[in-house]
Amino acid sequence: MQRLSNEPKAHTSFRESRYWRVQSDFRLLIITSTAALLTASLAACGGSSNDGSSPPPSDPLAQYQWHLQNTGQEAFSGQGGVPGIDLRVMDVFNGGGTGDGVRVLVLDDGLEIAHPDLKGQIAADMLHNFAPSAANSLDPTPPGEDMHGTGVGGIIGASANNGIGGRGVSPKVKLGGARLLCPSCQTPVNILDAYGGASFSRFAAVINGSFGANPTSPVDFDPDENYKGVVIKRLASLRDGKGITFVKAAGNEYQAGPPSNPLDCSRANEAMVSCFNTNAEPDQAMPQQLVVGSVNAFGKRSSYSNAGSSILVMGLGGESGAPAQDPVTGIVSSSPAIITTDYSGCAYGQAKSDTKVGNGLNDANSEIHAILNPNCDYTAIMNGTSSATPTISGVVALMLEANPSLTWRDVRYILMRTARKLDTARLPNTVTLPTGDRYVPEPAWTQNGAGLWFDNWYGFGLADAAAAVAMAKAYTAHLTGPMLSGEAIRLAPDCGSRSPACGTEVPIGDAAGLSVPIEVSGSQISRIEAVQIMLKLGQVSPGDLAVELISPSGTRSVLMNAYSSMTQVEQDVSNYTLASYAFNEESGDGVWTLRLIDVAKRDAPTAGRFQIVSLGVMGR
Repeated sequence: MQRLSNEPKAHTSFRESRYWRVQSDFRLLIITSTAALLTASLAACGGSSNDGSSPPPSDPLAQYQWHLQNTGQEAFSGQGGVPGIDLRVMDVFNGGGTGDGVRVLVLDDGLEIAHPDLKGQIAADMLHNFAPSAANSLDPTPPGEDMHGTGVGGIIGASANNGIGGRGVSPKVKLGGARLLCPSCQTPVNILDAYGGASFSRFAAVINGSFGANPTSPVDFDPDENYKGVVIKRLASLRDGKGITFVKAAGNEYQAGPPSNPLDCSRANEAMVSCFNTNAEPDQAMPQQLVVGSVNAFGKRSSYSNAGSSILVMGLGGESGAPAQDPVTGIVSSSPAIITTDYSGCAYGQAKSDTKVGNGLNDANSEIHAILNPNCDYTAIMNGTSSATPTISGVVALMLEANPSLTWRDVRYILMRTARKLDTARLPNTVTLPTGDRYVPEPAWTQNGAGLWFDNWYGFGLADAAAAVAMAKAYTAHLTGPMLSGEAIRLAPDCGSRSPACGTEVPIGDAAGLSVPIEVSGSQISRIEAVQIMLKLGQVSPGDLAVELISPSGTRSVLMNAYSSMTQVEQDVSNYTLASYAFNEESGDGVWTLRLIDVAKRDAPTAGRFQIVSLGVMGR
């Protein structure tokens, strides 16, 4: 597993950097004078609500935290965003919402529990360090440069109105942390302990997972047998049967792979689709994980944020936070990242004493740094779905404060129903296949048979804290226990004997592809909450293969897009598990259609074969 943020940390193999920093003497123009900074009214993002009515807090960086209230501030990046593109959390704050007492666990590279803006929120019974070399297994404070989890923790729960730094989305949560992203740490036993199997994690209400993996071949993953699948399913039975809400980062490989794991994204960039699909990380196909993508300060998908049908909602992760070069277009631009806690002190972290990235809060020699960040305790270049995920964890904490009886399914339902659409004018790209057929590999906003809108880029949209908390307060129809489940299995006509050579060929370069009808009956599911499929295929090219599902209502969902970073080498695939939320609230019964399309981008393609599909419909 690796962290999912885009900060410029090329020296560490975990970091996922989508940009390279312009090392120049870039001067920010947003400060007219030192005196202006010293006397400025701290009025935005906690300085006023959208109507300008609330008094300013005492947190000096709060006015720059656009993810809480976007007034168009630049956040020291050199370019401001679009007012109103934020979490809509100000009304919650003004109503007294703080996430008070809700227990949130950060699974990451650690958490600096002595940080001045976090220490007041730390829950001593929710701390663990899995590193074999750790001097104290009850202290997750990371060594050296590892600040990722500390930044995540600050986004969720940095203290409010304490006269320093900024504030978290839920500034009165009980914050825990575990150092799990470290060498030799991610053993099966440790994964079990981290995911609710130990006392430090078992009593969490929310777990934040800002990490992920980047497999380049389909992973054999049966949720009922894989150890991690079993552990994740168990989350739903914890918290006195209400379930722990596990909030998971979608990943940052839309345009390019991380330095630690370079991906071939040339095909995806040419086709203008996601290089890495969220379903490629198979545990993200499990509804017990709430997968989150990232939106920037302009109300668009962050350039790095992975797309996929397993995304539920979007948080706010921003962009580079400083001048950066787009890896596809080569254009250098600036836009806000997230302001949060850094590893304290000037020896380590993103704002350490030798930092020079073109963002005044981080740049050690700038006037802004000297005034607002003299101890190097904060950063303004935290980004990635790593940053978007804790914004949702914070919103979930506000919801659970408002209504502690919410189950993990209730949380998902409320976020889905209250999320707001963004970027509604965008049109999907169309490609031409070798046969001359025209094909749309990644659809835009689609209205399903239940009237809900879904987009692989955005899930159901950007989280709205005010609407979610209001719905949580009035919510009584709790979704308790496991989801109902209906399953249907379809085999290719000659695969009854499960012969490795059996199967029906997938046409090469044909937009119609191969259609496989799958009938579900007797499920008693009138309102879908998730759909999951598991495939067995023979000699397919994973990078050229699109996997689509069409519901009985006619809703089309692309569960795995073609032109992805998956290998083009033709191979057998077993237990290829994919999920979609595009069908939520539709009925489960009826004839579904699996459609496989081979875009044949590889040299000398031969036809792969469909063999077996298992379709699982889950809901109520």
